[in-house]
Amino acid sequence: MAKHLNILMIDPFHTGSHAHWSLGMRDHWHVQKTASVTLWTLPGRHWKWRMHGSAATFATRIAELDQQPDVILTTDMMDVSAFRGLLPKGWRNLPIVQYFHENQLTYPSGPSDPDTPSRQDRTYAFMNIQSALAADAIWFNSHAHQKQFLEAIPSFLQPLPDAKMPHAKKAIEQKSDVLPIGIAQPNHPEGFLKNQPAGPPVILWNHRWEYDKAPDRFLLSLQELQHDGFPFKLILCGKQFKECPEALADIRTRFSNQIIHDGYVESRSEYLKLLRRADIAIHEPRQEYFGISMMESMQAGVLPLVSRGNAYDDYLPNWCFRLPELPLSQQMTTRMESRVTLGLEMISVAEKYNWNEIVHRADGLLASLLSDQSFSIPPKSKIN
Repeated sequence: MAKHLNILMIDPFHTGSHAHWSLGMRDHWHVQKTASVTLWTLPGRHWKWRMHGSAATFATRIAELDQQPDVILTTDMMDVSAFRGLLPKGWRNLPIVQYFHENQLTYPSGPSDPDTPSRQDRTYAFMNIQSALAADAIWFNSHAHQKQFLEAIPSFLQPLPDAKMPHAKKAIEQKSDVLPIGIAQPNHPEGFLKNQPAGPPVILWNHRWEYDKAPDRFLLSLQELQHDGFPFKLILCGKQFKECPEALADIRTRFSNQIIHDGYVESRSEYLKLLRRADIAIHEPRQEYFGISMMESMQAGVLPLVSRGNAYDDYLPNWCFRLPELPLSQQMTTRMESRVTLGLEMISVAEKYNWNEIVHRADGLLASLLSDQSFSIPPKSKIN
């Protein structure tokens, strides 16, 4: 991009994949020197309050800036319609890009979700739609996510009593694009080749232990392997929360002798060491809008064995998908027979998602957005 941009990035739910994205984008824009980024954040907790309250919180901070940015970049946790309305008058024409990590139209509600019986969650799904309408551009983290969101809009709006916004899907679709999440530079293939110990295959779980990631399905897969007499070891390094999922407790009881690691690892270097010890990552999530954990495991040469119908469809070759008609043990055996070759292929796939490439793609999207003559952006000036 020829022009050096000044970007105000707002991350209202700064934790997990959201923080990974905002920090990665900011840092690599700094390295590539194509943009200067001011990053504003709020702690990643109380997600419903963030969706309601972050617009007012950040709009009042505008006085902290000496100059208007060229563009504001925020996430699906921001109500852009409210935010734009609360901005000072001279700021309301600034282009706003909204990045969708997830959405509340298609996010699966767990049995313990207090909103499920009353359907209050429709409030937040509607906020996503209205916010996307107010933004000037929407970037989804995968094609699968983009498709799911757009296809869900008409059926979500249909039960409304009137004024059902028939234009909404098309309006959002016309200004939407896909920008994957970036990943740090992958491990060198030689490092992968040196970490292939003999013994039973090591199965990896490095996802959150929550309903949407389907730990119950992971348990069923392990039980199937056990029933078929297929030997394996386990690395369990997904993030855990206050309530231990029933599936995790069951895994710890049933497979205690096969677990070689159990627990979230704060140290990045120790986490990468664990990934390099693993062979196969089994995952059949209820939702996966991108899959940072899977991409990180692929960098370490781990072989995915996953279900279709989510973001894995975007970037994994056919052999990575589980075939329901074949025994899981047979599919595991087939993969292990070509362990090194397939592992190197996964490293090659993951390399395409390095941060430098992602930021370069973002530069192109912003150049296209800002060249749109429909924007009437006032010249930069000091804020009084």
